[in-house]
Amino acid sequence: MIKSVVLPSKALKFQVGKVEGPRQLRCKGPKMELTLTQPDDWHLHLRDGDMLEAVVCHSASHFGRAIVMPNLKPPITTTAAAVAYRESILKALPANINFTPLMTLYLTDTTSTEEIKFARRSGVVFAVKFYPAGATTNSQDGVTDIFGKCLPVLEEMAEQNMPLLVHGEVTNPDVDVFDREKVFIETVLQPLVQRLPQLRVVMEHITTKDAVRFVESCKEGSVAATVTPQHLLLNRNSLFQGGLQPHNYCLPVLKREIHSYCCSCDQWK
Repeated sequence: MIKSVVLPSKALKFQVGKVEGPRQLRCKGPKMELTLTQPDDWHLHLRDGDMLEAVVCHSASHFGRAIVMPNLKPPITTTAAAVAYRESILKALPANINFTPLMTLYLTDTTSTEEIKFARRSGVVFAVKFYPAGATTNSQDGVTDIFGKCLPVLEEMAEQNMPLLVHGEVTNPDVDVFDREKVFIETVLQPLVQRLPQLRVVMEHITTKDAVRFVESCKEGSVAATVTPQHLLLNRNSLFQGGLQPHNYCLPVLKREIHSYCCSCDQWK
C-alpha cells in the first residue's frame, strides 16, 4: 500500500508497506519512506477565468509540472488554443513560482492528422485526451466514433509518439453505471490496443480491478494508468453513509471496496 501526504516546499512523502486485505489498511512489515521533493501532477483540471486564478496557485505551490486537462468551454481542440491557455495559466501565477503546465488537446470527431503533427512540433502539447461524448464534465463535444472518424488521427498519434489519455467509460444508458469502466475496456480499449499496439495509452483515473488487470496484461511501456486519492481511499458506501454525501460524488463514480483495494495494492488475487 502507498500512503502519501503533500509537504511544504513541493515535497511529497510516501509511506510504502504491505496491506493484509480489503479494509485492513495497516502496514505489515518494515516501512519505506520516499520523499519526492518536487512531484508532478499527471491529471489536473484548472478550468479558466476566475476559477483558474483561484486554484492554480494551490497546484503550483506543490507540483513542478502538470498535465492540464482540455475540457473547457469551448474545449481546447487546437494547438493555438493550447498555447493561449498555457499563457493564461502562466499569467495567473505569482512571479516567484516555478510551474510548468504541460498542455493537452481535446479529441473530437473532426480532429485532423495535420493538427496532431502541428501539436507534436509545438513543444507545448504533450498528449491528446479522449472523452467519450457525454461521459463527464464538458464532454459533449467528445468522440462518438473512435474506430471510424478518429482512426486516422490515432494512427498519426502512434506515428508521432503522442500519448492518448483516455476517460475510460461507455455512455450507453443500458450499461449499469458501476460497470461502465469494465465495459469500456472490453468494447473499446482492448480492441484499440490490439489494433494499434504502437499507440501509447494512459487510462485515466482508473477505479476497478478490471482496469488494473488490463494495464498489467499489456506490453510494458505501451499502456499505463493514473489513479486519484479518492478512488483509493473511498468506496461507493461513502456516497450514502449518514445520508447522501454529494461531495463524495465524482466521475468515474466510486466502486466497491475490492476495487479501491486492488487499485492501491499489488497483493491481491
